[in-house]
Amino acid sequence: MRVHGVLHLRYAMKFRHRPPAPDIGSGASVDASRLDFDELFDTPGPGKPRLRVFAALLLVLAMLGGLYALSASAETVEDLRGDILTGDQLRSQLRDIADERAARLAALTSAEAKLVDVLSERESLADDQRRLVAEIEAATVNLERLAVLAFITGGDAGSLEYLTAVNGANDVAWRRYLVRSHAGSSRIAIDRLRDLRERADSSVLDMIEVAEDLRAEIDAQAAALDVLADSEAEIQAVMPVADAWDRAAIAIARGQYGIAPADRWERLRSCESTDNYQAISPSGRYRGAYQFDLPTWETVGGAGDPALASPEEQDARARELYARRGSEPWPVCGTHLE
Repeated sequence: MRVHGVLHLRYAMKFRHRPPAPDIGSGASVDASRLDFDELFDTPGPGKPRLRVFAALLLVLAMLGGLYALSASAETVEDLRGDILTGDQLRSQLRDIADERAARLAALTSAEAKLVDVLSERESLADDQRRLVAEIEAATVNLERLAVLAFITGGDAGSLEYLTAVNGANDVAWRRYLVRSHAGSSRIAIDRLRDLRERADSSVLDMIEVAEDLRAEIDAQAAALDVLADSEAEIQAVMPVADAWDRAAIAIARGQYGIAPADRWERLRSCESTDNYQAISPSGRYRGAYQFDLPTWETVGGAGDPALASPEEQDARARELYARRGSEPWPVCGTHLE
């Protein structure tokens, strides 16, 4: 505003020979685009250089002030919270998990019911066929165990050379013994399973295959449910932080104190707690990096012990407190925020 006043003064001094400006009070408008800044600052005459320097200084100060205001407002709630999702986004993920859990529980229940039917049907078989089914399943499990062992030790299923890598089998003779022993075990297992399957009816083999598929389905659904439980636990652990930043965003938008720069918060924490988020005052009353007492912590949505809350949650709740009350909650160290 003061710069504009100087400019209008110089404009009047330079162009006083022009027709007088229209009366603004009469409703006419002033055409500011007619102002010639080059002529304004290049006007010769006594006293004009001093006026030009004064106006230039005002312009520079105005630019510096604008840059400072821009840098001070560059830090936003979004900058501060980083990749922490909002509470609504996390609750949406929890709803998705609940929907998927319901679907997988239904699939698990269905597979278990079908397996019960297959096992009941097996009981209706003749004794020799029931024994045959049990022997085939046992032989299959044994062969699968050998295949897994081969995979773990780096060999192919059915390969014998992987046994040379068995830990502790350094002696050549001992390694050869292991190879020969495994060869015999593999051949016996494969031959036994082949013989058992040849003796079984096609209906019995179908029953075994269906039961195996159902067990695999049950295991897969159970594993997926475990993953969903882990994901839900992770989201629940982050939820207090998300809610804290949601509250901080609302308080900053409504409050009169805004966001203090990050370096000021660092100085505040250093003063309050030596920047220790688990700090506890000698009396035990003030806790965490910002030395909350429990009543104040609860007014900004905190629960439990502030010193046990994550740094992200403490940061968010401190910023909500500042947005609402300024530096007043920190009567000594709060000067670092000003």
